Amino acid sequence: MKPTHSPRLRRWLLAIAALIVIAALTHTAWPFLFFPRQQVDIHLNAPLAPNPGSTAVAGIAERDITPPTGIPKFGYSAWAKVADGFRTRLKARAFYLHAPGQTPMAIVQLDLGTGSLPLHHRVAERIAEKTDVPAHALSLLVTHTHSGPGQYLGSDFYNVFGSNKPGFDPALFEYLSEQIADAVIAAYASRQEARFAVGQSDIRGYTRNRSMGAWANNFPDGQYLDDDPMMAVNPTMTLLRIDQKQGDRFVPAGALSLYSIHGTAIPPFTRPYHADVWHWISGTLEDELAGTAPGFIHGAAQATHADNNPAWHTDQRGDLEAQRIGMALGEHAIQLFHSLDGQLTNKLDTAVASRQLNLLDQIDTGRFGLCERAIAGAAVAGAANGDEVFPISHLPFLKEDWPRRFFTDNCQGVKQWMLSKLQLLLPAERFPHQALFQIVRINELVIVPLPWEVTLESGNRLRNAVTDTLPAGTNWKVEVSSLANGYFGYAVTPEEYQRQYYEGGHTLYGPHTLDFLIAQSSELSRDLQQTGDINDIPRKQTFSLLTHQYFPEAQQTATPATLTAAQWNGHPAHEPGDPTTGPYWRMSLLAAPAEQLALDTLELAIHCRGQRAATDDGAALQLQWQEQQNSQDKYEVRWYPAPGQPQTGCRFAFSADPAAAPAQHSPAIP
Repeated sequence: MKPTHSPRLRRWLLAIAALIVIAALTHTAWPFLFFPRQQVDIHLNAPLAPNPGSTAVAGIAERDITPPTGIPKFGYSAWAKVADGFRTRLKARAFYLHAPGQTPMAIVQLDLGTGSLPLHHRVAERIAEKTDVPAHALSLLVTHTHSGPGQYLGSDFYNVFGSNKPGFDPALFEYLSEQIADAVIAAYASRQEARFAVGQSDIRGYTRNRSMGAWANNFPDGQYLDDDPMMAVNPTMTLLRIDQKQGDRFVPAGALSLYSIHGTAIPPFTRPYHADVWHWISGTLEDELAGTAPGFIHGAAQATHADNNPAWHTDQRGDLEAQRIGMALGEHAIQLFHSLDGQLTNKLDTAVASRQLNLLDQIDTGRFGLCERAIAGAAVAGAANGDEVFPISHLPFLKEDWPRRFFTDNCQGVKQWMLSKLQLLLPAERFPHQALFQIVRINELVIVPLPWEVTLESGNRLRNAVTDTLPAGTNWKVEVSSLANGYFGYAVTPEEYQRQYYEGGHTLYGPHTLDFLIAQSSELSRDLQQTGDINDIPRKQTFSLLTHQYFPEAQQTATPATLTAAQWNGHPAHEPGDPTTGPYWRMSLLAAPAEQLALDTLELAIHCRGQRAATDDGAALQLQWQEQQNSQDKYEVRWYPAPGQPQTGCRFAFSADPAAAPAQHSPAIP
């Protein structure tokens, strides 16, 4: 017998559902209705004339790009948190290369969630007056850490929905571009005669395929090689080694490596900035060479990672797992680096081609099935495997593997549209549409930087297609670098798209996106072989973006007296931590308000018996804002000592402005 209250219950459920829809639409629409719009104008002027020289040279430098607290973080979207400090610093590592008679180039590895086309162009604009690197020979490669800042991207869609708060932040954008440009300028200034070697080797056991059902759909009748997610990964690490001349000998100066692993070992809802596994991938090789090659720099960036997650242990995702996985990959980088000892050469043969395309225009070389405009799939809200949020990730239409069964004759095919046709109210130009394609050749290494997250099998097909365009007789090492110079969501194979996992739903321009990328990258590579370097980037560009400033204006007005008026509060206390972090010592610190405290210049350290036992350049020290206290703010500083490391008698040290005042020391650990 039907309960008498069921009609009322149904009305309540319908009302609740209606409220949810209204709330979702309001949340989606309000930045587009109320945020001001700002233009970013960029002029790509000619750089300095190259020094003719007679030998190949290289320069390497790094800069800190850790922004202040209070910035929304990119990658986990609504599940992210505003940054309140840092566990590891974020870095820009720049590599300058120039051979006589060839175009000087700069490749920059960034601890950021994604590239950005306006950021690329602003950096190129800034370096033109002080280097000989033209805009088309600059590449910004990223780690895709999900614990870095957002709000610097080139489209309203991702500035609004890629982070936990909306809007393009012009002050953050200028801060990042200035720091990155300074790294390139410093690398250019440090150029010396150099030798080079390129190597590749495979490592498995630290990544897993998070979307096996979609990946297996690439192989007819289930005839794929293995159903083990630890095997369905891109295991190849590619490394460029650079040794510089110092006196009468050459010593290791730096390395640029590529590997396929998502920057998601640090989970959603965490607050501090964090370079994720990439901190240890880069740092382990740097630490190995610190004694014999002081100042050695290792920049590690993404390859084809889109469906390849870190293989964290169940229920242990966090700092310790990021360290375990990152250090293992870093140890592999050490082996690969040393395997190149006998392969160094003074030969440097480079070439670069860059072509910017507006995907909303007619494209002379063809669209190859690319949709006329971007549409976000409902599966994006459902989140990727490993990052599910109950109950959203389990609802019909939003959950993975829920493709459209009817009305599939439009360009987007089986994609379930987020908010259905209401999405068409968002103009096509608010989605990413200006794409920079590049081919970068360094001896036998060919890098294909693309502003898409490229899946394992998509990467295989792209790599093979570009390899087929290269001259025979050379053992080419071709690798695709995801998320370089911009962000367009994902690129999956047509077969993967049919399953509509998260990656397929996030392939904005439809099921033939990969066909388009293969055709454009192959065409660009062929053009490079035939005509030499290609610069097909408009010299003047304007980006119109919805803005909201999170970067504190007080960073520019803080006085030395304010910054140096800091004091430790209480005594060190030991905490057992948890299985994801491990034990640590903590101290309370009263220092300048967070809006005045520059995280990229302050110094934290642990001093034991008059010697530095740990610095904030590693992952042993963490700073987190806690609360306002009168004219100062309260912070917590944590020290995670290495197992077996002496601790008794050690002191925390802090300086907000090392150039203005000495470090202030805490009471000793008992």
